[in-house]
Amino acid sequence: MITPSTLFLRLKQLLNQLKLRFYLLFTHPVKPLEPKIYRFRFGIPLILKRGRLLSSEADALGFLNRAAPHLPIPKLIDSFQTDDATYTVTTWLPGSPLLDWNDFSEEDMVVIAQDILDVLSQLWRIPQPTSLSGKVMTSASGHGLPHPATFNEKIGGPYDSTLHCYRGLVNGDLDVLATTCPDTVNAVLEDRIVWVHTDLRMQNILICNGRVSGIVDWEDSGWLPRHWQLHILRTPQQGCQGPWVRYWLWTHHFENDVETAYAASREKDMLLYRL
Repeated sequence: MITPSTLFLRLKQLLNQLKLRFYLLFTHPVKPLEPKIYRFRFGIPLILKRGRLLSSEADALGFLNRAAPHLPIPKLIDSFQTDDATYTVTTWLPGSPLLDWNDFSEEDMVVIAQDILDVLSQLWRIPQPTSLSGKVMTSASGHGLPHPATFNEKIGGPYDSTLHCYRGLVNGDLDVLATTCPDTVNAVLEDRIVWVHTDLRMQNILICNGRVSGIVDWEDSGWLPRHWQLHILRTPQQGCQGPWVRYWLWTHHFENDVETAYAASREKDMLLYRL
């Protein structure tokens, strides 16, 4: 006998499948060989995106839209789960990826950086919800985030503190390191937990008329030690190159306490894995 709750779940699943088919009728994949992001047809300024079930971009955007409504990020329109994935409909943002701007100058970068710093200032002022207070490597939904030790392929956390988070990242025994190098460890552990965009790189920064018009790809963002954002900005790699990485490495100095935590995290193999 089918219970009312089972019937409700089946009906909800059917409706979500129908909704997905409806959306697919009005969209086309941005990359046909990698159908993850879809643009709506007929000039409709919306995006359909396929993501994971837990710690989804919908969770992140829903939280950020409420907590910091003036951020230049997509607005969440709809979200549902079907076919072992979360489908998210958001507003489309104007502009082209900074990665596609091949000839931007150091002077252009100064203007762009000020826009980025304004975004970071807003993110770092968002209070962590009471239910998640002190939790690290935590998504908006309260689940974990991609773990650097697995090359971000598996979810790690949430951890009860920065100390618990670092235990799986340090080369050696963290307790021994805390005894032999207390200043180093304390500087790292005392850094604030803030909202961090873990892929804040050129491919996810949209530029229009020389200014930041949007920042996308918030799926892996969440509550992390603040100095991790500096690692992400300053680690040379694809999407972190040219005037962009030079500015964050050599020109801009963040507040002393976060710079101290960043410098400490680079000592004694505190971080074995690239963020």
